[in-house]
Amino acid sequence: MGTYSEKFAEQGYLVIKSALCEADIAPLIAVVSDVVDKRATELYNEGVISDTYEALPFEHRWHAILKACDRENEVFGWHTLVFSEALFDLITHPKVLDVLEHLIGSDIQFNGDFWVRPKLPNEKLTTLPWHQDSAYMPDTENDTHLTVWLPLVDVETENGALQFLPGSHKAGLQTYHRVPDEAFAVPVLPPTASHTEIDTLDMQKGDLLVFNNLVFHRSLFNRSDMIRWSVDFRFSRTGTSLNGLWHEAIACPARVCETRQCPTSWQDWCAQWEASPHKGRFI
Repeated sequence: MGTYSEKFAEQGYLVIKSALCEADIAPLIAVVSDVVDKRATELYNEGVISDTYEALPFEHRWHAILKACDRENEVFGWHTLVFSEALFDLITHPKVLDVLEHLIGSDIQFNGDFWVRPKLPNEKLTTLPWHQDSAYMPDTENDTHLTVWLPLVDVETENGALQFLPGSHKAGLQTYHRVPDEAFAVPVLPPTASHTEIDTLDMQKGDLLVFNNLVFHRSLFNRSDMIRWSVDFRFSRTGTSLNGLWHEAIACPARVCETRQCPTSWQDWCAQWEASPHKGRFI
């Protein structure tokens, strides 16, 4: 893992191929599939759609349902809908935390921030421009916050791969502003003038991507006919201030140095969730 940490320090991101197996990811995919199934049944019972598209595979069904009722994604990611023990088990999975331990040490906190993202074909909403995550997380630029990004389907250029600018984290947080017709603030100065600097990440289900809060990245337009499903969540060293971020109420310890175990149980995290403003606040 020594070369991994060196590569991460140089690039600001790292892909671990085949970090997880099918059995690690399947429970969360089942949760997402169940959400889709329940929503399809509701729309069918309301008479909005005439077919629940039950026979369609995971990477096609939600898109077919939305097309049938002439709707689009309402949000760029699912939060409350996918809160589950399966999600918690993936966030605190030893294979995930082992990778993070080599980058930030063995006292690790989960920052409370998680999303399952259905990136639909030909959808602008989930096609993010070049950005650094700290631009959307106030007062985090002086600490290391790591995003773990896991594809739930195979990802390539055609269906909306992520792109990175290697080493761009070294220049610090850039200045951002709002522009018309863009949902997200964008950097005042374009982060690159050369496409040769861009690293496009083709990834397979089971691969793990981890990246720094200051590295420039974006996602490509999904030009395929399938949904690019993914999940992401964020971590930092235990004790790192979350500066009142919206997800701080459901942050929790994920690993402690003494035992290299997760001291937080699913029941603990569930109780935090129930006591927080999150339940019912997001889709």
